[in-house]
Amino acid sequence: DDKSDPTESSRLVEKLITQDKVNFLLGPYSSGITIPDSLVAMRYKIPMIEGGGASGKIFSRGNKYIFGTLPPASQYFKSTLEMLKTFKPVPKTIAILYADDKFDVSVGQGTKKLAEKMGFKVVLFEKYAEGATDFNSILTKIKSLNAEVVLLAGHTEESLNFTQQAKELNVCPKMISMTVGPSEADFRKSLGKDAEYIYGVASWSTQMNFKGYLFKDTQEFVKLFKEKYNYDPDYHNASGIACVAVFKDAIERAGTLDPEKVRDAIAGTSLDTIYGHVEFSPNGQIKGTSVVLQILGGEVIQVYPNGVKKPVYPVPCWKDRK
Repeated sequence: DDKSDPTESSRLVEKLITQDKVNFLLGPYSSGITIPDSLVAMRYKIPMIEGGGASGKIFSRGNKYIFGTLPPASQYFKSTLEMLKTFKPVPKTIAILYADDKFDVSVGQGTKKLAEKMGFKVVLFEKYAEGATDFNSILTKIKSLNAEVVLLAGHTEESLNFTQQAKELNVCPKMISMTVGPSEADFRKSLGKDAEYIYGVASWSTQMNFKGYLFKDTQEFVKLFKEKYNYDPDYHNASGIACVAVFKDAIERAGTLDPEKVRDAIAGTSLDTIYGHVEFSPNGQIKGTSVVLQILGGEVIQVYPNGVKKPVYPVPCWKDRK
């Protein structure tokens, strides 16, 4: 247990390498912890594959021992912005909110750049404290600036607080989308009907069906996961499966447990998994992008691209919902 503490986590990773003599490492959760852990892996030349950190800072240090199965944080809302362009009329004004941590700062900065390049007007670009509980002043700004679309990069607790306070103040943008929260069962359970219509982004959804490795295909994995845990897997679970699959494939192709040779095999990965096709860019991050999800009828539905259902837009205002 790294206690979500970067110092403790990197200490444990060093112990795994120096005392437990591991050949390979799976990554921790969150970009802020993955960065120091990956530097320990680099120091000892032990390959690490991680499915819990997406910040570009993880992959911008010339570290050839780190590989990640989440798409770049700066591109998380790219598919959402592309989807907005298909709406009639196309919304013009966007508010971008992001927490003060490495992952969410990357998301916020990357989204602003993409949105402006695509012709949207960013009327609010605001950072808030990690773990924030009070969004009233931000929501008041959203209302006064008439932001049609709100894109929020934060953690589940922040997403919950934002949604609850948006309802209390009856702040009704035409769309609210969040990086973390909507795809998670706890988010939907906590909010109940108030979670309806909220958009999310993810590198994977349960509606996909890729040919598998370790599992026959995506749907077999979803079925087995649900039978064991009584809830749907989300992209964290699927990217974790991909990390293990890549190690197995690379070890078999390398024909050895030598960390350096397996590292080289990982770099050359071209593998179909239940998470999708896995190939890595030269910096070690997966090639790929996020899909757009929306909570409809209490279920998380992929709505773009190749959506199972059409996205509901604009969403009904809080007071107009049944």
